[in-house]
Amino acid sequence: MAGMKKGPIGVWFNVALVILVSSAWVGSKAGSKIAQLWEKHQRQKHGMVRDPNWAHVESTLSELSAIQILQLYAFVTRNDKNLSKKYLLNEIMGLEELKRRSGAAEIGPVIDIYLALAYVDAAIAEEQDNNKELATKNMSSAQTLFRSLGWRDYSEEALKLVVRRELDRWNGQPQIRLDGK
Repeated sequence: MAGMKKGPIGVWFNVALVILVSSAWVGSKAGSKIAQLWEKHQRQKHGMVRDPNWAHVESTLSELSAIQILQLYAFVTRNDKNLSKKYLLNEIMGLEELKRRSGAAEIGPVIDIYLALAYVDAAIAEEQDNNKELATKNMSSAQTLFRSLGWRDYSEEALKLVVRRELDRWNGQPQIRLDGK
């Protein structure tokens, strides 16, 4: 069974999945740019000038949107092991890059929490692939971030539970409670 070839349906499903993810990304970028150009045109047309802080607000909203897009890519590829790992690593690299270039200190903790969640998710994936060394490294990175955010319980079990709860939220399934009830 392990040596079975992928049928044409599996190949087309993967192609469709890649097209869906790519379309979402291109659509979000193009839509954002079109909205900015339209808004700029409307301001010029009506002679309106924006508050100087508006650029900061737009930048912050753009960074928050980028976090959601990175999460979406990692989530929609979850059923394909190869794509899932690729987009999970892309999510981590994207969040680390966003953290480095972010000028908005007020969203730093938001970036950190999603980066920490991505590290835990990567640790779980590496554990499933029996790559204990990389799983330990990812979990350690996550624990460091959660500790810096002031979390009191950043044990592996607690963090895995948080990630499972977050995945259930994306799946629309009931929440797992920390008290086990």
